[in-house]
Amino acid sequence: MVPRASDLEGRPISRFRYRRRSAVALVAAIAVLAGYSAPPASASLGAHVAQRALHGWQVPAPDWTPSNKEAGRVDDLLRAGRRLYVAGNFTQFANHAGRIVRRTYVASVRAGTGRIGAFAPRIDGRVFALAKAHGLLFVGGAFSSVNGHSRHNLAAFNMRTGRLSHRLRDLHIRGAVEALAATRRAVYVGGSFSSVGGLRRAKLAKLTARGGRYRVARGWRPRANGMVRAIVVVSSRRVVAGGDFTAVSGRRQEHIVALGGGRRARVKRWKNHPRASILDLAKAGKAIYAAEAGAGGTALKYGARRGKQKWFYKTDGNVQAVTVVGRSPVFGMHGDNVAPRRNRSMSEFGHSRRIERHKLFMLTKKGKLRRWNPDLTSTAGVLGVWALCAGGGNVYAGGDFTMVHGRRQERLAIFRHV
Repeated sequence: MVPRASDLEGRPISRFRYRRRSAVALVAAIAVLAGYSAPPASASLGAHVAQRALHGWQVPAPDWTPSNKEAGRVDDLLRAGRRLYVAGNFTQFANHAGRIVRRTYVASVRAGTGRIGAFAPRIDGRVFALAKAHGLLFVGGAFSSVNGHSRHNLAAFNMRTGRLSHRLRDLHIRGAVEALAATRRAVYVGGSFSSVGGLRRAKLAKLTARGGRYRVARGWRPRANGMVRAIVVVSSRRVVAGGDFTAVSGRRQEHIVALGGGRRARVKRWKNHPRASILDLAKAGKAIYAAEAGAGGTALKYGARRGKQKWFYKTDGNVQAVTVVGRSPVFGMHGDNVAPRRNRSMSEFGHSRRIERHKLFMLTKKGKLRRWNPDLTSTAGVLGVWALCAGGGNVYAGGDFTMVHGRRQERLAIFRHV
């Protein structure tokens, strides 16, 4: 997001221009005398995002143990207006004064302050994915009941009232829903399921609104041979999915695939495929950014139209989440180091050149590392950042971390636009 100029309240414009020119001239004179050229202020942090997180509500995990490392994890985030929706494997939220409230697997906080919201549905299992369209919040996961009503792994809520919506009935999805992407016309669903609404669907499905209700699209039925973990919509005719699969509809498509988004799900051209599972995707203009697992991890940029790889950026741990703030991609990971530049190999262990970035890093759209460095750590496992989203110039992070820039902030962090 490009920062807005000040309104210059109460100042004549001519006087402001004179002062600005005088200041610029003074800085230039000092630079010449010192033989030094100062970098622009905008280069100091990156895309104008604070390095310290707000002291907001957080996600404790009293049942966390070394054998239950996913307890409390935040799996997905979605900003909608003034609200930030939070999904994961939690049953509590807490503030820094010690107040604890019950929230079962999905909650909302104020997007600008991190203060807990009233949204508190009763869900009996983990929520992995969120999406919004037509005033509805779609939640996907591994559950069977919502507010006492039968809902197998997919449900929808009215975002104005917070009530369970009957526009999406129980589709009896057999298997977990791990990915959602919604448009005005459809909801695309990915995961590890084998059937949706009584119809065979291998890890991918599409819902369309007909007669006031969402129903399974009968003609859209691609077949993936492994879990689908992320979906983005490029256009009404093109949908991109990523995950653990190596083939879709009988064609070899390793970990990423482009599909027709209309009535049929024809496999479309994708030029360069990653070597390991894709854990998250984000679209920005004509680009798609991908978070790749593997030995170490990799941040990737592809062209959205043909899937040509533009660059890669290596890390020393799985890259697990991605979002875009302004024109800068932000990646969340398991690791603590990144390569010194794009398209440079780096071993997960050993003595290859590296730069410290703890669980989060930001790049330019051309793949250059930015100086933004929030420094996330954990006293309860080291699995890092699993969810990212952006809005209003802010960056929102979720995962397993418990400290941000030396201050306690468990599993949910808001980095404000500055």
